[in-house]
Amino acid sequence: MNLTESETLELKKSFGEWKEIIKTLCAFANAKGGTVIVGFDNNGKFADLHVGAQTIEDFVNKLKHNTDPVLYPSINVKTFALGEMVEITIPKSDYKPVFAFGRAYRRVGKSTVQLSTAEIKELIKKYTLPDFDRQFTSISLQEFEVDEKLLQKYKIDFNQILQKFNLVKENKLSNAGYLCFTKVNSLFSNAVIKAARFKGNTPVNFIDMQDFTGNLLIAVDEVMNFIKKHINRQVIIGDKPQREERWDYPLPALREAVINAIVHRNYEDKGNIQIRIFDDKLEIWSPGLLPKEIDINDIARTNRSIPRNHKLADLFYHFGLIENWGTGLLRIIDYSKSYGIGEPEFEHIQGALVIRFFKLSANGLSGELSGELSGELSGELNGELNYKQKLVYQTIKQKKGINSKQLSELLDIPFSTVDKQIRVLLSKGLIERRGSKKTGGYFVK
Repeated sequence: MNLTESETLELKKSFGEWKEIIKTLCAFANAKGGTVIVGFDNNGKFADLHVGAQTIEDFVNKLKHNTDPVLYPSINVKTFALGEMVEITIPKSDYKPVFAFGRAYRRVGKSTVQLSTAEIKELIKKYTLPDFDRQFTSISLQEFEVDEKLLQKYKIDFNQILQKFNLVKENKLSNAGYLCFTKVNSLFSNAVIKAARFKGNTPVNFIDMQDFTGNLLIAVDEVMNFIKKHINRQVIIGDKPQREERWDYPLPALREAVINAIVHRNYEDKGNIQIRIFDDKLEIWSPGLLPKEIDINDIARTNRSIPRNHKLADLFYHFGLIENWGTGLLRIIDYSKSYGIGEPEFEHIQGALVIRFFKLSANGLSGELSGELSGELSGELNGELNYKQKLVYQTIKQKKGINSKQLSELLDIPFSTVDKQIRVLLSKGLIERRGSKKTGGYFVK
């Protein structure tokens, strides 16, 4: 592997240099983004790194307590030679300047340098524009082609809505007004929603795909129709007078997740909302991270409302697409748990919030394992663990001595995610590690 430090790449031998790593991530966030690779010296020579069970968690905690606004990088642990390497990737920040240890930094070539007071003031001035949805387009009302079908569906007096929500200024339509009422979105390519059905469980082979180029209000139903086209439905005839439809996933949870992505994504980010449907899971990718006040690892306890796009939230609330601010993620969790598929997984990946739903019998595991997940784990353990933790626990129980890499491959789950679930199980005393670093594995206690 030929590695050379650059404006967007930094090499560090170990996490003993954690302060310098955090400063570099801060510098990347204040510029174009970048990656720190831990496990190599600055000449690109492998340092024979071995990552301890608590190393990543300790580093994330240090990053959280020493950056403002808090940085949430993507962290991937990879096997390299006889050791490991860690890739820490951070996108450019939406909220500049970013501070580390009370100071702001920027990247100049291969070096991380501290910002001067004048440079900090300039950054603050540059990034104090109104929120995206409150900014105005160059399109006049006379040029704008409104979606007449949308007006008929909701029985809208368009001019009245424009005035009520202050969507027009000097005869120019706001970004929120444009995105919610346009017939065809030709102005903001990143606001086009992309959906795809893939063969298998990796985003490689497409079975079907579709771009949704209309307005955001109508896109909700269009996206849900695409999802229903590509997931299974079972009709259950029981004691009830009406037949019951059982889909692979709870439709209310998916709909809530789609709306959450539309309303709360970062529209300054050039990426698109993506709906990825696989054989055994469904992912919704939304550009932008959760606000720093919300802990992604403890969403179930979150009751704060911090909308990124107030105008969009107001409009979606007016048309009954959201109930109230701050409850969407909790409803996604509640719908999923009551449906029996367990709590979905929330993850930050390369500057995006990913919500991942799993089928109850996901990952190609045996029927016996699926039964154990819903049967044997119905007591105290069931209440303590989320679905992914139960899955890892039962796999370890079936395949005694399995290691993290093998778990990641068998369950088709990222290594970093498996490592996170293992740390939870270890902390609860449910599993233990036996053997050496190289040949050992995990066992149920």
